[in-house]
Amino acid sequence: MVPAAVLAEGLFTGRAGRDHHVHILLEMVTVRDVDEQTGLLAGKLRTQAIAGGAKPPPSGVDAIVAAVADGAGDDVQLITSDPDDMVALLAHADHPARVIVLPV
Repeated sequence: MVPAAVLAEGLFTGRAGRDHHVHILLEMVTVRDVDEQTGLLAGKLRTQAIAGGAKPPPSGVDAIVAAVADGAGDDVQLITSDPDDMVALLAHADHPARVIVLPV
């Protein structure tokens, strides 16, 4: 599952070779809309991570990814290039033990 907001963070480079792989990945996953509840949870996680000393502050999109993972209802493997941000965000989540952060 990929939150739709992730698509705004430069997934498409204009380079056919790289973008081709992104399109293949998107065909294999569900792109999920971000609703109000998820947005509010993302804001809470980001605010708490910043208050906890996260430097630099995690991005809003990273916070949305963490909120979606936390609310997934099942165990989640979260693949990210920002593992430190995800750990800082998920430290304040309701179900952090269900989310495994996998760095790329």
